[in-house]
Amino acid sequence: MKTAHAATTQWGPVSGHRSGGIDFKRLIQGEDAAPDNFEFSFVRTAGDYYTPRHRHNFDQVRFCLEGSMNYAPGKNLTPGTVGYFPEGTFYGPQQDTTGSVVLLLQMGGAAGYGFMSYRQLNDGYERLSDLGQFDHGVFTRAAADGRAQRKDGYEAIWEYANKREVEYPPPRYEEPVVMHPENFGWRAIGGGFDFKHLGSFGERGLEVGFIRGPRGATHTLGALASPELALVTKGAFAVESLPGEKLDKHSAWYVDARDQGAKFEVLEDTEFFLIRMPTFN
Repeated sequence: MKTAHAATTQWGPVSGHRSGGIDFKRLIQGEDAAPDNFEFSFVRTAGDYYTPRHRHNFDQVRFCLEGSMNYAPGKNLTPGTVGYFPEGTFYGPQQDTTGSVVLLLQMGGAAGYGFMSYRQLNDGYERLSDLGQFDHGVFTRAAADGRAQRKDGYEAIWEYANKREVEYPPPRYEEPVVMHPENFGWRAIGGGFDFKHLGSFGERGLEVGFIRGPRGATHTLGALASPELALVTKGAFAVESLPGEKLDKHSAWYVDARDQGAKFEVLEDTEFFLIRMPTFN
């Protein structure tokens, strides 16, 4: 089991391939080069943040916590909304005007292209900065004939890191899917806990929702079909195998099949955002 606490995690940069103010609280990471590699972070953008219209060969889930995160002209994630940004689907240009704080999960999608780690992203940015220029999310360099070559900044780094031309899966969705959790209902799942299912996406079982439970409720983790990530949005609980550690507001955790049998106890009426990860067997 992996845990992280936003309150004690520092903000910092990841890469300069986009334009404007953006920094990260990196909470939990997956395994480099694995098809299910992921990065789970808080992301803070300033009012001058900008990206061109683009797409990725990985999946993203965003949960807006503060401010308003623009993801396309006239389209925003506002506090409490959840967005699924599918692999292969275009979005943008992004132009934040108010700034925002968003919980962001980036992960290998169902098509199996994986997810480039932030270490590779930063290394690629630093190397390409010696060969050209990043401006407004686009990388520009001079070709052998002297003409300027322009490419999306992330795409340029991906090709540098992987030593081949980037590929994208055919889009499964026309545009990002935005969910309004306050309009969904709860259903009892036993032991005093309730589940609010927001959606399931793709053939590998990505699922997002919320779970709540009352003070004193307990749960023993059973066999998991896929790993799970979560963020506490209210209350607090403890895990028997983590003595002295309290998971309270904006604490995150990751569990997989190895954590079967872990016992959770709710210390204060609690609610958390849950992501069941895609399964790669």
